[in-house]
Formats: sequence, structure tokens, C-alpha cells
Amino acid sequence: MKLAVVKAEEAAAAALEAEAEAETGAEPEAGAEGEASLVLRKKDFVERVMIASGVKKPVARDVSEAVLKVLGEALDAGETMTLPPLGKIRVTKHLDKQGGEVLQVKIKRLTGPEKKDEKTDDTPLAEGEE
Repeated sequence: MKLAVVKAEEAAAAALEAEAEAETGAEPEAGAEGEASLVLRKKDFVERVMIASGVKKPVARDVSEAVLKVLGEALDAGETMTLPPLGKIRVTKHLDKQGGEVLQVKIKRLTGPEKKDEKTDDTPLAEGEE
């Protein structure tokens, strides 16, 4: 089961990378202030996961649904998530409304080295032979 979770996380990360690189199949929708915004539907998300991971559609659908379920449960519990390359996500406000729950989240996109411990010094460790 742990392998499936790791594969699901890798597929989700790959899908997010593909989203940034590929042309979107998302449909414009009116935003809160009347401006157009892109909406990524579940069908398109599953297709991107399928393309990015190289698995068949039923597997991509199952993995995508599992990832979305885990993300939803973590958000509902108010957990802070650090999910490279997506970034750090935390719930800043949780309101129960008549039509459902409203979650306000803050996403901090991580940039730079993938590990904080990684040194970025360009000097070589040893001198090359001449």
C-alpha cells in the first residue's frame, strides 16, 4: 500500500509539473471580480496525470482520486502540507457555510534548491589535475 501512496504522490507531482509546462485544456470561467480564470476539471487532471506518469487511464484515475482524497482530508483536518514541487500549503481560515465548507488556504511555492541543506556554492571540492 505504501508503494501506491508513493506512486500517487509522484503522479500528482508530475501532473502539476505538466500543468505548468503544457497548454491547458481548462475552460475560462468568470472570477470573483468578473475577470476570466482557468478551471482545471477532474477529467483534465486525470488525463494530465496519465500523460505525465505514462500509466493507463484507469490507473491514473484511481491514483488521482486517491491523491485528491488524501489532500482533501488533510485540508479538512487543518494540516500543513509541504509537497514539492507544489509548495507549502496551510489552511488559514475554515468556515462552515450552509452550502458546504469554505477553506481559505495559503500556498507558498518553493523555489531554489530542493533541499535546504544543499549548498549552492559553485567552487569545486577538489582541484582538477592539469
